[in-house]
Amino acid sequence: MANTTASAVSFYLLNDAQANREAFACRLCQRALQEGLPLFVWCESLDAMERFDQLLWTFQASSFVPHEIDDPKAPICLGLTVPDAFLKSEQKVGCLNLTSQAADATQFDRVLEIIEANDAAKAAGRERFKGYKQQGITPTTHQIK
Repeated sequence: MANTTASAVSFYLLNDAQANREAFACRLCQRALQEGLPLFVWCESLDAMERFDQLLWTFQASSFVPHEIDDPKAPICLGLTVPDAFLKSEQKVGCLNLTSQAADATQFDRVLEIIEANDAAKAAGRERFKGYKQQGITPTTHQIK
């Protein structure tokens, strides 16, 4: 079942101004698959979800990341809202937050945030960081070079 205690929230700070948030998000999806962690990818808009859907199919020439849109049975589920079945899962579940607001961390065992190396992204990331602190969670940060 989804987490009822404090979740692990990780902020990945992309230090290179040329780094691509979506490409790094694909790498995190791939890692979640390798670790056996079902992952909900929370998208900001239908357009953003469709772009990310296409990127997961094509970001590596030799493989793809298996995923579905709005299918809680998929190992990687893309959506605009969290499917109820995903929240009622008996196994650990994660959320890759690609929106501009903090996720409800109590719904997940792990929340992943990606912050690009520009002022607007950093400011929005600081607000989400504060949102998690208000939920009683101290996020960890990882510098990505």
